Amino acid sequence: MLNNVNLEALGNYVDVITNKPAEAIAALGVTATWKGGVNTEITTHSKKIGSVSVEKQFKYNIGEPAELLGDNLNPNPQDYILGGLAGCMMVGFVVGATSKGIKLDSVHLTIVGNLDLRGFLEVDPNVSVGFEELQFNFEVSGSGTEEEYAAIAEHVRKISPGYRTIAEPVKISINKGLNAVI
Repeated sequence: MLNNVNLEALGNYVDVITNKPAEAIAALGVTATWKGGVNTEITTHSKKIGSVSVEKQFKYNIGEPAELLGDNLNPNPQDYILGGLAGCMMVGFVVGATSKGIKLDSVHLTIVGNLDLRGFLEVDPNVSVGFEELQFNFEVSGSGTEEEYAAIAEHVRKISPGYRTIAEPVKISINKGLNAVI
């Protein structure tokens, strides 16, 4: 096993989903609970990976800095978006390097971007509400070459669900029948 990645197990799973495409569908979700002020508790749903139920939930908190009415005790929503994106891309990079026989000593991925809060706070209707650009930087130490690492990073852009979800339009629907408890 290289880089603590079990490529044999991954290959076995690829064989399963190749022969049974329904086993490739992962059902995911979260529930957000308001905790007062600008604080939210997130609970992940148990997952279903194909026909297998993964009965595990996680909880984490989201907050805001003082400038946005928070107490700065928890990461804000954008921190989690960038963190989720980085985690997804890291998995793709490490597995990609491992599949090429590259031993990794360290991998750091930095993602940075600017939000112009005038859009979010409706100060200027001409300002974008979200990130207009995100910059990625992989810093890698291992047995590979710079060219190999660059090719792996480029491949990750193609296969990372987190990257593709942010980079491409996603259909989002909102339940029109909001349930209010009075």
